Amino acid sequence: MAGRALTLLFALLPAAASAYSHTHPVLAWSSHHSKALSSSAAAQGHNTDSHALANALYNHDNICEHDAVVVIDHAGLHASDLRALEPSCHVAKSISSAPSSLKFAYVESGSHHANPFRDLAGDLAKRCGSHSVSHTPDLGDLEVDAGKGRHVVSISLPALEDGEEGASRKSSMAEHQSWLSAELSKIEAAFSNYLVIYSGSPASLLHGRQSTGSSSTFHAAAAPADSSPTGGILKRYQLLTPGLILALLVAFFVLLPIIFLGVSALASIQSPLSNEIPKGFSAEEKKNQ
Repeated sequence: MAGRALTLLFALLPAAASAYSHTHPVLAWSSHHSKALSSSAAAQGHNTDSHALANALYNHDNICEHDAVVVIDHAGLHASDLRALEPSCHVAKSISSAPSSLKFAYVESGSHHANPFRDLAGDLAKRCGSHSVSHTPDLGDLEVDAGKGRHVVSISLPALEDGEEGASRKSSMAEHQSWLSAELSKIEAAFSNYLVIYSGSPASLLHGRQSTGSSSTFHAAAAPADSSPTGGILKRYQLLTPGLILALLVAFFVLLPIIFLGVSALASIQSPLSNEIPKGFSAEEKKNQ
């Protein structure tokens, strides 16, 4: 019975892992009570699909009542990154004190592998007759003018690499949040009635290339022109990788002793038959019989 239970558990593990492989978080909050957020969260329920959620939110009749709609795209963002944020950061404090908010930790990106909130921001600006502004960290300071009327502000943060983990990823996230906090403060000072949508998206190759240029804003020191390592081949290339070291240990301490014992055992085998002629044996007498 225990064996069958373990077999069933291992069979379900791939499905459980794939349930979060193509998902990203979506947060939204507003400075005033927003019917668009409340209706979208109620209509979406447990069907957390990014395109359905974006359409439900952007097509709501009351979304154009906000003076500013801020759409933040953060490629590679995971729900664990948001959980690791300090409670004192701008995003955490804003969503905890907002009159209306929407929170989804795992939103399916679907087969489009894009961020519909970012891609449809232009259509939302046309629908609401708003001034459209696009902003990234490498464009300098964000400039918004409440005198121009409603705004739809699209902000793209540098991508978080999938291979980046631990303290390095947390440090990158903290730098992004520090910059984002300053930009959101400018928008909040210019507009009293605003709506912020903060969503992740798949960290594609394009996002990775864009993040290389954008991330330079966060680092004052640039790499030297010739940054190739000097020294011997061991400094230029990583020859002894963990996989190679493990393979060598298995070969020298497991496989070779087994082969040596096998060859020794085969060499020690002796035939029970003897080629000596018995005493008193006469070949002539044997022939005449």
